[in-house]
Amino acid sequence: MRSLWNGCRPLGLMLLACSLAWTPAQAQVQAQVRAPVGLEKPVPKLARPVAAAVLPTPVRELGGIEEYRLPNGLQVLLFPDATQTTTTVNITYRVGSRHEAPGEYGMAHLLEHMLFKGTARQKDIPGAMAQRGVRFNGTTTVDRTNYFASFNANADTLAFLLDLEADRMVNSRVAKADLDTEMTVVRNEFERGENQPFAVLVQRVNAAAFAWHPYGHATIGPKSDIENVPIEKLQGFYKRFYRPDNATLLIAGAFDKAATLALIGQHFGPIARPAAPVPQPYTVEPAQDGERSVVVRRVGGQPILLANYHVPAITHPDTPALIVYGLLMSLQPSGQLYKQLVEPKLAVAAGLAGTGGVDPYVSSAYAVLPPDGDVAKVEALLLDLAEGRNAPAFDETELARVRDIAVNRYREQMKNPEALIQQISGLIAAGDWRLLFQLMEDIPKVTLADVDRVRKAYFKPANRTLGRYLPAPSVERVEVPPAPPLAQRLAELKGPPKVEAGEQLEPVPAVLESRTRRATLPSGIALHTLQKQTRGNTVVLQMQLRWGEREATYARNGTGFVGALMDEGSAGYTRQQLQDALIKLRASLNITSYDQGATLFLSAERDTLLPALRVAADVLRRPLFPQEAFERELKANLASIEASRQEPQVLRQEATRAHYNQARGVKLGHPDYVMSLDERIANLKATTLDDVKRFYADYWSANDAQISVVGALPDGLAAEVDRLFGDWKKPAAPKFVRHVPEHVAIPPARFDAIARDKANAIVRLHESLPLNAEDPDYPALELAVHIFGGGGLESRLSERVRQKEGLTYGIGASLNAGYWGRAGSFAIQATYAPDKRDRVIAVVQEEVARMAAQGVTAAELARAKQDILEGRKQGRADPGALAGGLTSLAERGETWAAAQKRDEALAAVTVEQANAAWRKHIRADGFVISTAGDFKTP
Repeated sequence: MRSLWNGCRPLGLMLLACSLAWTPAQAQVQAQVRAPVGLEKPVPKLARPVAAAVLPTPVRELGGIEEYRLPNGLQVLLFPDATQTTTTVNITYRVGSRHEAPGEYGMAHLLEHMLFKGTARQKDIPGAMAQRGVRFNGTTTVDRTNYFASFNANADTLAFLLDLEADRMVNSRVAKADLDTEMTVVRNEFERGENQPFAVLVQRVNAAAFAWHPYGHATIGPKSDIENVPIEKLQGFYKRFYRPDNATLLIAGAFDKAATLALIGQHFGPIARPAAPVPQPYTVEPAQDGERSVVVRRVGGQPILLANYHVPAITHPDTPALIVYGLLMSLQPSGQLYKQLVEPKLAVAAGLAGTGGVDPYVSSAYAVLPPDGDVAKVEALLLDLAEGRNAPAFDETELARVRDIAVNRYREQMKNPEALIQQISGLIAAGDWRLLFQLMEDIPKVTLADVDRVRKAYFKPANRTLGRYLPAPSVERVEVPPAPPLAQRLAELKGPPKVEAGEQLEPVPAVLESRTRRATLPSGIALHTLQKQTRGNTVVLQMQLRWGEREATYARNGTGFVGALMDEGSAGYTRQQLQDALIKLRASLNITSYDQGATLFLSAERDTLLPALRVAADVLRRPLFPQEAFERELKANLASIEASRQEPQVLRQEATRAHYNQARGVKLGHPDYVMSLDERIANLKATTLDDVKRFYADYWSANDAQISVVGALPDGLAAEVDRLFGDWKKPAAPKFVRHVPEHVAIPPARFDAIARDKANAIVRLHESLPLNAEDPDYPALELAVHIFGGGGLESRLSERVRQKEGLTYGIGASLNAGYWGRAGSFAIQATYAPDKRDRVIAVVQEEVARMAAQGVTAAELARAKQDILEGRKQGRADPGALAGGLTSLAERGETWAAAQKRDEALAAVTVEQANAAWRKHIRADGFVISTAGDFKTP
């Protein structure tokens, strides 16, 4: 469970989804935990009356979602889609950190962790999930807690999950022995959040903004409460809030509806509703009576400004206008904050977003500055713009753009039932799942007058709390109006429009091969397609361009800037026109570039792919490369590097790089040389726009091009590809020469770096291996590494270091081996409290030795095979992943039969082969061990 201290992080607040996510899900924390066998003082089985099983009763249907109720109060939402190959089960409880009392802060999230410890019947939930290939997690916000699981559609797995969720609703073990180890895991999660400047600033500003309401408390809780919460209080919290009349069960994807309803009645129906009502908080935050400010000083990072303004609950009619206002201020390149702060390079990022939650919450304006930024100047501009002083007026063109984005985002949600039902899960606590559709219906109706009204109502100095990472002469109070009855607002709600249905295509190599077509166009471009009727007629295209030799291209400056600058416009489109064209075409375009090539990714729909491809062709073939955009991109890169100087991962790499460079025998200028921060900065400063333009002129072309397209293919695709790119040739451009990396042994060593003022420390154990993905040993070693430190919480490392010892929130191992060459590697990484460094390393080394001495078991091997193969299958269900798979197969000269062969090779691995591969390749004394943290010296 990772900590999202603020739900949708501010740096990503560009689209409607983030606007909706910037709610009191602010301290969302995710949990994945596993129960040890030994327990003490388990919660007694609840003496609740048992009712007879009964089928859920239909309530309503909207947007393809069907609502049911059980007599015990359980709400059920079904979103069946037979074209899907996966199923998602989600249960949401209307309990979060706002339900906690003093001394109990963080309890809702801690309990979420504990519910993965098992019940009397389900003693090892993570292991049972792994055996079935289930991807699972849990999240906690200030308003709700949810648990969700996704899997390849399977009736037995669905039955297992419904049984599990009903069982742990009332029978979960919440025991002192589990709390003792899980407390330290959650504490390490808290410490990780303390390493993030933006997250810390958000928490401090929220704490100042809310004098009384629990929204001012971070969901993860303070360290003291995490460490000291009594087990009896945790057990009582569980009994109070985990009950059918406080829960909503959501199921989306492929499943048999009748059978599923019967299972729901069978498993959840007998759970009786408690006699006492669900306790509800009643604290109301009074109107703020003047500006408040917070200053946070920490080592590392870059200047950040954050201003919070109180706004009504999300059910209030002003919410759509607040969402639109945030988008108008934040969109790139049209948003006022972007134009006034980012374009002139006063800030590297800026935005505004946020709505209320169940209760009134905050909307936030922020700016991230370069290290040498003028904080006072940016602060004045940020507040003037957010509060409407001397700000340019919005026009109807901007408003229409935001409306189009909202409609497009809505359409994208409706294409993906599983993602949509997760979004709805976040709104359940607000009172009614239909609120999402109400917001989608209201946003296109927002006028400029509405936007101006909410800005004047809420974005006032007296309603502001300002935070600075490194007060008004008179008091003014803003009274936040109550929300009207939700039923009144929903009375006129219309059903959402339908999107085109897709087909169910079994994502196995043989079926994929039957749909794959390969062709070489007259121009020489390789075109690979896979026809699949997708929901909403989605189609994705990936174009790979290749050129040159490794050493020659590496010596050129600015290779990575080419792709980054392409969204700045072309001969046919300004940056704004490019964005608007893609919005109208319901398309997204991304171009990345590197020394020896570039990759274009285009997502659209059947009727818009070819027009979108024409836009992409203009961008690729006629880019503008404006000087001011290059300077802005350069400054952002430099600022990012400077801001990272005190980060543990950077300090750890700085400590080890000389060792690796010496072992490889390379110096500055060689592609394998690991540069220092100062060398990277010098390299960037030496790069000019002329370097970028010259590299583009010398190399960029379709001389060596591969295109993969997956989804609802339009007619005329091949002809249009050849027309747009067939004559994009540069005969003088150097041909692509593949670099084949060779193994270089890195001697074992130990490095420890000091990262001051960081609550969380890191460790990495790494060794190089003479290995590639086609070696006979590879499948066996892949499985052994997965058992040791891959997958979920069932790995050897997680079981020992996290579950038993409670030393870490996150630990894992990874195997890296390419198709070409033999430059493989094996790595172990973990986070922990700085004073636990020696113990963490010792335990990891013990587990490495135990792996070699005892080997893996048949049960572990079977579970790992299932997990990896199910993961591959799930990946092949995604059109974007399929396009990437087609490109990889084409690059290797293979068909889907090769993928099938790799699956079969992995499935055939024996216990003896897995153990032999580990003992052959993994040397306990061969690691480069490096750490970074705020280690206290004697």
